[in-house]
Amino acid sequence: MNPRSALLLMPLLALAPCVSSAQLFFQNPVTLDTLDGNYRTVASCAYQHLAHRISGLSTSESQQGVVRIASVSENWELAFVDDEGGRQTRLVWTAGGYPSEFVLSTARACAA
Repeated sequence: MNPRSALLLMPLLALAPCVSSAQLFFQNPVTLDTLDGNYRTVASCAYQHLAHRISGLSTSESQQGVVRIASVSENWELAFVDDEGGRQTRLVWTAGGYPSEFVLSTARACAA
């Protein structure tokens, strides 16, 4: 490898750790809101309303105290997490693209 080629590769190598750090940041769960009401009730209501407008939705409760709603078509996943002994629901973005304001407002309306 000649010195000029090495100089051209150096900026790319310097950016490599930044890219992987950014990817890790976006893979960590992020709390978006805390809503009043039981997590199962809020998640069920949100799923029913969203399923009419968004195709490819799925719901799962593979972990106790957490209901997940995911959209394959829009590439996002939200977790409805039991908080305060069932009196509140933490709305957590857990994967994929950031959900639309329509999705978030639907979940918030279900808690109202």
